[in-house]
Amino acid sequence: MNPERWTMNNRGVRNVDFGMKTPNSPSPTPLPKGERVWVRGMTLIEIILVMAIVGILAAVLIPKFDFAITSRTSVDGAAYMIASDIRYAQDFAMANRISKSVIFTSGSSVYTFNPASNMDSSGRLPSGVTVGNNFTISFNSLGEPIVGGSGSVTVSGGGQTKTIGVVNYTGKVNIS
Repeated sequence: MNPERWTMNNRGVRNVDFGMKTPNSPSPTPLPKGERVWVRGMTLIEIILVMAIVGILAAVLIPKFDFAITSRTSVDGAAYMIASDIRYAQDFAMANRISKSVIFTSGSSVYTFNPASNMDSSGRLPSGVTVGNNFTISFNSLGEPIVGGSGSVTVSGGGQTKTIGVVNYTGKVNIS
């Protein structure tokens, strides 16, 4: 090794640390054969491997966390589905000039239509969501609620609750 290359200047800092040249410094000498200079840093392959490991860990661990968003989304979805099916029953009654009912049973995750039709939805609530009270809503051929007007049904799951109400006379559906 070149001893002049590693000498300290008058402030205790090596000139080679900053790549500085002083007017009297010798020109750089090539490294002896067989000696290597190791540059610190990461190669592209190392970065890709680290990213792959982080991706695998994320894919395995994230589904194990139960986020409150999931239960809120399920209850919201169930409330909108029920509201839509109540509106469907009202429209069906008016279009076919018959009475149509939607029947909800407390503690159940399924509700039914009466009379049943092949156009009715499945009436299945999302997983973990149940009906909170017994409620039946029936519409006449004019779309007026004849049973269950001004009543409501609740759905709950994961600590979240939504209430689906039906306005008397008009059959308008509200979610709160």
